[in-house]
Amino acid sequence: MVGFDFLTPIIEFIAALLGFIYVLFIAKEKSSGWIFGIFSATFYAFFFYRNGTWGLFSQQISYIILGFYGLITWSKTQKEMPVHALGKAIWKWVFLSIIAGFVFLEFVMYLKIKVLDPTIWIPYAKVEILDAQFFVFSLLATWLTTRKVLENWYIWIAINITGTIWFALEHWWYSSFLYFGYLILAFNGLRKWKKALSA
Repeated sequence: MVGFDFLTPIIEFIAALLGFIYVLFIAKEKSSGWIFGIFSATFYAFFFYRNGTWGLFSQQISYIILGFYGLITWSKTQKEMPVHALGKAIWKWVFLSIIAGFVFLEFVMYLKIKVLDPTIWIPYAKVEILDAQFFVFSLLATWLTTRKVLENWYIWIAINITGTIWFALEHWWYSSFLYFGYLILAFNGLRKWKKALSA
């Protein structure tokens, strides 16, 4: 774990600010929002790298990749791709994501035990289970956002509540405030996309 320095909170602040702009633009269905998302994830990747939180670091790398995918998809098909809903089919994705979260957790634990130190056995910690599920559900919500699926906002609401509490407990205040802001924007995005769906 890297000790406190002046650069780390600045990186976190910039990442949080860019992330807020990203969600604000995405809620308005503006493809340029993905650019802010890519830069936010880049700064957050650097932030989590400096803090030695590899699950969250990996998540940001995935966000960057999905950000480019979202930018390309929305730029090419924004007019042809309206907001749509999955309905009850979303529960299939939720169930598969829970399973994927535990598979990801097994992979991370395998790396810790077999690669870092084969002589030790590390029991699951609650934070590692949370980290794995947070990672997978964030990717699911981002992918649903790239496809303009209404239910992405419901998943983001759950993620944002979790992130607000989790990051506050870690004393990552900018990120905690960001996720609280995300929560407000997610409700606003849900309202706007529901309106677009019924139009």
